[in-house]
Amino acid sequence: MLESVIYMAKVKGKKRLTKVGLIVLVIIPLLVICGVVGIGYMHSKDNKSLNNNSNPTSPTSANESNNSSENNEEPQVIETSTVIRTKVGESVDLVSALAGENPNKGTVEGEYDFNKSGVYKLRYVTTDSNSKKTIQGFTLKVYMDGINLDLSKLTPGNYKTFTTSKGYEGIVLNDVTYIEGFIIANKTYTVPKDYGTSLEKETQAAFDKMVAGAKKDNINVNIQSGFRSYETQSRIYNRHVTTYSQAEADTYSARPGHSEHQTGTAMDLNWIKEALEDRADGKWLFANAYKYGFVLRYPKGKDNETGYMYEPWHYRYVGTELAKILYNDGDWITLESYFGITSKYND
Repeated sequence: MLESVIYMAKVKGKKRLTKVGLIVLVIIPLLVICGVVGIGYMHSKDNKSLNNNSNPTSPTSANESNNSSENNEEPQVIETSTVIRTKVGESVDLVSALAGENPNKGTVEGEYDFNKSGVYKLRYVTTDSNSKKTIQGFTLKVYMDGINLDLSKLTPGNYKTFTTSKGYEGIVLNDVTYIEGFIIANKTYTVPKDYGTSLEKETQAAFDKMVAGAKKDNINVNIQSGFRSYETQSRIYNRHVTTYSQAEADTYSARPGHSEHQTGTAMDLNWIKEALEDRADGKWLFANAYKYGFVLRYPKGKDNETGYMYEPWHYRYVGTELAKILYNDGDWITLESYFGITSKYND
């Protein structure tokens, strides 16, 4: 082809080719030839690629796809009403409690602390033989120290629960009402006739510590009236009703079945007179009883909450954590106000 081009140039009288002629007559045809070859190569490569893609998936590729699908399978999530209860300082084997007799034990996810009271929302995660995960939501409830509820006596179906106006949990077990584990006896809530026989052991132990602490400050603390049976409380209340009137008696004396003295957690200390607040022992109790877990149960000016007049001698054991909260730097908070409950007779 090149020879023909040169020949045609000579025929026209051109003895030699100029630079422009070389570009037009030589280089451009070469570029055209290279382009055609390149297009043919790419077309051949694309055909091979299409042929490979049209082949059936190999067994190895299929297995890898299936494994990926299994690994990405969403876990089964189960929200339950399961509640595991304990109190501060007492740990529980959560995995064993949740797994029961199931040999396929899992793990517990979420933050919790057995040494800090509170409600913890946790997850129990198990994986079966097919690598399928199941996530079960549950609640861990850690009660404050000083609670009266025997948690070991709670079995499915033998108690009822309710929620107070402030969101606290109430439990009714054997006709006794507990709010956050603390027994409640006031004008709204009662205890059975045969409940208790003496001060609770924890209450007595805390009182003994308080007596020892008071002595270091040259203060004597003694019990004027501690545990009372239903019959004793009945005699006391009826005497007040006979002497005065039921309406007046109800302002300072509990009807039988409604008295805190029947719970074994309360006591009248030192002097059953309002003037106790002005004495050294009364002032010491007011400022220090909470350190030992005792609260002034019927504070001044709170009779609309407690249902009873001010009694500077009446203290109730609730444990140090709650006692510190209710002390409130000397501006006592009542159990009724704190838990969001009432203290009113039905009639």
